[in-house]
Amino acid sequence: MTRTPGLVAAPGAALLLDIDDTLIDTRTSLRAAAARCLREVWPELTEAQARELGVRYHVDPEGYFVAYTRGDLTFEQQREGRLRAVVDDAGLAWSHADWQDFETAWAPAFTGATIVFDDVRPLLGRAAAAGVLVGALTNSSETFTTLKLQAGGLADAFSTVATTDTLGFGKPDPRAFHEACRLLGAVPERTVYVGDALDVDAVAAAQAGLTGVWLDRRGETSAPVPPEVTRVSTLDEITFAVR
Repeated sequence: MTRTPGLVAAPGAALLLDIDDTLIDTRTSLRAAAARCLREVWPELTEAQARELGVRYHVDPEGYFVAYTRGDLTFEQQREGRLRAVVDDAGLAWSHADWQDFETAWAPAFTGATIVFDDVRPLLGRAAAAGVLVGALTNSSETFTTLKLQAGGLADAFSTVATTDTLGFGKPDPRAFHEACRLLGAVPERTVYVGDALDVDAVAAAQAGLTGVWLDRRGETSAPVPPEVTRVSTLDEITFAVR
């Protein structure tokens, strides 16, 4: 049975939200944007080939994005590394100019592909009505996060947005959760964190002293849920109770 997480709407109550695949359907948006950019830079690709390579870019089997969250690479280095791996795997010609053209094409491509989940704005409305502090904590960069939120019409939705490059470290490091709470003016013990990744989001938040909620939108895994984590399938299950 799913336990619905309640958050008491009293002074200091706070809600922190992951962004990618929690608020924005980044998996779909990123794959579509990558496919479009790949075709612009390498026009010899068919649409089907570009879609396949867009999926590979998103999956990132080499782990460039994880290396970025550890602080081993800059955001730009991980993006260039991911693209180079895709291009090499596909046997395409590569030059630094290709990388620059891909990056130039990225913002309009991603903006046009951005999808916000239907349950996001109702959640933000309930939180505002209950007087709950709302912030975001993401492992993405400040620049890319700003692009996502603007494209999704969520630029003014949060009191604070904490990113990996502004913090200097990312989830699952407990310092990321603590710093996000500090920026929000909240204490971990009265903060609920909601994210789509079981370990990096929900478990890590619980270990940092927050209430960890795993948003399992797609139900694609049967992973057991630790007792300290609540599992939900939609943001509609996040409720606010006034004491």
